[in-house]
Amino acid sequence: MKKPIYTRWWFWVLIVIIALGIMSVIDTGKQTTQTALPSASPTSAGSQEPSAEATVTPSTAPAPGVSAENSTAPSESPTSAAPATNTPAVTAQPSAAPSQPISADQVPLPKQEVLAYTRQLKASPFIRDVGIGTDNIEIHFFNSFAEYKKANPSENLTSSDYTNVFSSVDAVNAILMEESTRLFHQFPGTASIDITLPYKGKTYSVSLTKGSIEKFYNADLDSIKTEQQWREQISGPFFTKDYRDQFAKRFMKVT
Repeated sequence: MKKPIYTRWWFWVLIVIIALGIMSVIDTGKQTTQTALPSASPTSAGSQEPSAEATVTPSTAPAPGVSAENSTAPSESPTSAAPATNTPAVTAQPSAAPSQPISADQVPLPKQEVLAYTRQLKASPFIRDVGIGTDNIEIHFFNSFAEYKKANPSENLTSSDYTNVFSSVDAVNAILMEESTRLFHQFPGTASIDITLPYKGKTYSVSLTKGSIEKFYNADLDSIKTEQQWREQISGPFFTKDYRDQFAKRFMKVT
């Protein structure tokens, strides 16, 4: 009669081996589960909590439970971002400047036009030279008729013509006052004018700015567009002996 199988030694060895195998499988499963759970937890936490905050923050900004600082932050963020998107538009605006009229004081004086105009001024034949800068005009008269004649031997003007032009101090004042004013008006880009006029051993000179002249006349020379306006605002009321004397006292130097 055979002995029962469980009485065999190898049976129990087999049972032990099987039991160890089952326990090993169970432990491996637990470790796998434990390892998977932590990785799943952050994933779920990261996917749920941030999305909830992202959704709640804008939607609950007006809610009574949110502080004023929290409610302001979302409104400031888009506002602060706006200039970044609008910056090209802001910087692009000056590109329209070239199509706009350029101020007269930003344009260099037209030298040939200034020279042509000075030839029409009172006593122009006796002007020795004219210097024209970017916004400045300098006029120098001959020191005497003899100097003029030496420089212009073919001209027919006589010493009497020279004397008649500078016949008196008032005549000199008129040249310095009236002709400088005409130049400021004719060429709006002129910022300053210097005139030197020697006569009978004295040198009469003025160093004028456009601002000082406009203050003297209490007028904006650039706003005068017609001859009638010129006569009504400047030449009529001011080109008189009384105002020429005032001009000389204020601006003229005699050496």
